[in-house]
Amino acid sequence: MRAEKSNKSTEKVARKLHNGIDAADERIDEAVDAFSERLAKLEDRLREQGDKLLSNARDARDSASEQVRAHPLAAFGVAFVAGITIARLFRR
Repeated sequence: MRAEKSNKSTEKVARKLHNGIDAADERIDEAVDAFSERLAKLEDRLREQGDKLLSNARDARDSASEQVRAHPLAAFGVAFVAGITIARLFRR
């Protein structure tokens, strides 16, 4: 009789543990899925921002290139002054 009660109690505890583990596993799966979705959205946003940044850099390069072609002496003067300024800063 005692062995039978002990056996039923053990089975009851085992069932509860198994149900608890299943519930925890389900919650973990949901959390992983939610995290994966957020990560995918973040990746998309970063790609978009990177593409915009690259596009802006190309536009700035093209604009600077056009200005140098249009005003070569002014570009040379700006580069010369920038070089002197950088040299003075590094001397200190």
